[in-house]
Amino acid sequence: MAVASTLIRITKEKNIMSASISILGNTGGNAELRYSQEGLPIASFSIASNSFRKTQEGKVQVTEWFNVTAFGKVAEILAANVKKGTHLLVLGKLTFKPWVTKNNEPRAGAEVILQSFEFAGGNRNGNGDAGVEMVAEEPSYTGPAVETAGSEPFADQF
Repeated sequence: MAVASTLIRITKEKNIMSASISILGNTGGNAELRYSQEGLPIASFSIASNSFRKTQEGKVQVTEWFNVTAFGKVAEILAANVKKGTHLLVLGKLTFKPWVTKNNEPRAGAEVILQSFEFAGGNRNGNGDAGVEMVAEEPSYTGPAVETAGSEPFADQF
């Protein structure tokens, strides 16, 4: 059974709190590779996590989809190895990305910035590399740091 879980984790090194997520599931298609203007490799793919819920009609499968983005050498590895149906364990930072529909309606979707992943033992076709784990490089720019002068980092207050 696939599992998706979310937790709030304090990252002491960066003095920030982030929403982290782990997803065990199957990819919805091949990973796509592109490059930033600075030449940084960026890979993206979708992954589905299935769970089951009991309803009055019986047991119902619920599928949740997530878009995943990876940077650097790991992006190139994913682009070369992730095909439709690849079974992965993905760990990353959960963000929400706004977009506009064809009818100009604003929407927001969940996006996972990959921090690490592991091939989880095959895909729907029964083949794959089980147990191979990779840790993603940090992207060259993650946004402005916010720090209050003279205050202790949150994680150091305990």
